Amino acid sequence: MANQDTLKSSKPSFLQARLARDHYLGLPLTTGILAVLCTAALFALVALHALNPGALPNLDQQIADWFHVRASSSLTIAVLAFTHLHGTIGILAMSALLAARLIRDKAWVWLLLLLVSVPGGMLFNYGLKFIFQRVRPQFEQPILVLHSYSFPSGHTIGAAVFYSVLAAWLTTRPAGAQRRFPIVAAAVALTVLTGLSRIYLGVHFFSDVIAAMLEGWGWFAFWTTIIFTIQRHQSTRMSSN
Repeated sequence: MANQDTLKSSKPSFLQARLARDHYLGLPLTTGILAVLCTAALFALVALHALNPGALPNLDQQIADWFHVRASSSLTIAVLAFTHLHGTIGILAMSALLAARLIRDKAWVWLLLLLVSVPGGMLFNYGLKFIFQRVRPQFEQPILVLHSYSFPSGHTIGAAVFYSVLAAWLTTRPAGAQRRFPIVAAAVALTVLTGLSRIYLGVHFFSDVIAAMLEGWGWFAFWTTIIFTIQRHQSTRMSSN
């Protein structure tokens, strides 16, 4: 009986097990699930308010008008160059370069994450556009005219997932381990700038961009959690054999 009581007392509780750093079903999985749930909930909240009359659509229009009246020819050229870099072709081209490096390093898990995150996330977003069918901002003298749907922003989710994968991979390398904060900050900044470029050009509302960021980060968290949980499980099995 004493031995059984000792075993019971030494057995971690459910909460302690979920916070364990050395188990494949521990803290990494818990934080991943929480990240996915939080971003999904926030995305749903933004979609609910953005696609119905109210304060958020009014704010969207005010922000769109503010950027539109302050546009200048020189700034527009720079913004167009930046936003085209983060279009479908640009993101896929940068992803191909990263994929080539991952293949050279034989980083197969990271390559898989890149493939499901970037092209997969962009295709997922394309499907969401047809579900929500939000019309793009309208101006008498538009800077750029697009006839596809607006919500969520395709450029922004492309940047969100690509720079998330790139930042995560860089921070696992010896040179990047000590520079985690600036690497992550740069990834977030580039994603935000991509979203701002779409608002400036008048092809997306503020909420389109916010929703795309949440969608992209949630999509990245979803696949990162799945792939690396499986990898940790396989490593645990191999070490125990």
